[in-house]
Amino acid sequence: MRKRHFLSTAAVLCVLAGICVLTGCRKKPSELTESPETPAKQPQPKSDFESSPGVIVCDLKEVKLDTVELPQRPPYFVRDMQRNNKDTLLKGELVIAGAEYIVLVPAGDNVRRQMALYDKSKKLNPSWWGADEIKSVRKIGGKFYEFEVLENPSKFAARPYAGDTGVFKVGKGDRQLEKAEFQGSIQSSERSAAVGNVDERGWTKPVGECSIPVGDYRPAIMSVIYDNLSVRISYNYHRDEQGRTRSDRESVYGFKISKDTPYVLDFSNTPAIAFNTPAPDKNRFKLGEQIKFAAVLVDPKLDIMVRGLTDTSVKIDKEYTDTEGKKHTYQQDKSLDPTVVISRADGEVVAEGVMPFG
Repeated sequence: MRKRHFLSTAAVLCVLAGICVLTGCRKKPSELTESPETPAKQPQPKSDFESSPGVIVCDLKEVKLDTVELPQRPPYFVRDMQRNNKDTLLKGELVIAGAEYIVLVPAGDNVRRQMALYDKSKKLNPSWWGADEIKSVRKIGGKFYEFEVLENPSKFAARPYAGDTGVFKVGKGDRQLEKAEFQGSIQSSERSAAVGNVDERGWTKPVGECSIPVGDYRPAIMSVIYDNLSVRISYNYHRDEQGRTRSDRESVYGFKISKDTPYVLDFSNTPAIAFNTPAPDKNRFKLGEQIKFAAVLVDPKLDIMVRGLTDTSVKIDKEYTDTEGKKHTYQQDKSLDPTVVISRADGEVVAEGVMPFG
């Protein structure tokens, strides 16, 4: 009985629905209402970066790479696009400290990581390590500027750095030296910055000290000049003195730049030799197989490595061949490469030779 009642009810509903379709089922005038208009799209609230005092914002538009007048030294992401036959990127133009700048940003996953920002008239992209990162700070017109990509991304913004700065300087320690200078760049977990004044070519020039936004840093690539000795350093990406790989240890940002006290880099810590060897589970080798390892000169406290030692008073002639097969000669400072001896426990020498820095 319940099933029959259900079917009867369904039949009545179907008939009523059919009547409505045929007759229109009109409403009374009082019941007629206008369909509501689609609400206007509300503007997105500005981010803290975009709301900062003195911020400069420009639109980013998608363009083809072959339509862009590139700087003399294109950034890495542009060279990578050229190698991989990619042709789309984002471009904008803005005025900073009275000068016109072009900004290029990669489309895709790296849109908030990399950039090229260069003076439109000079067409020179800064060459210090980290200058092509969105998180870099640049000194333009005597002020530090920070950068950001906004709105998914459709805009690029630059704003004056509003935080504190501190003094970073190179020290002589207890050494009898006439000159102590450095140049290059440093990086923190939040930003990268140039060490030294950036010249018209986009390179850093050696200085004895410089102003840097406060924070904890490590060297990206730096050269420290003590008279005729140039010491090239970076953070240590090999194993450390204890044999730990980069993934097994915390990153060390040992350059503590503070507002009140200058940080002095003077190589006063005791150096050590760290050996970059095959992984511990790689303990069996085939006859004749090449085993690669490196001896790395490190500062274990700062976890930085020496990438090169050169005598700037001695020049060495070098030669290279270009892509067309032509040979060219040039001079470079003499590298003070160490001699490494590998011996058994009983003193027998297994191998000996010069191990270049790298």
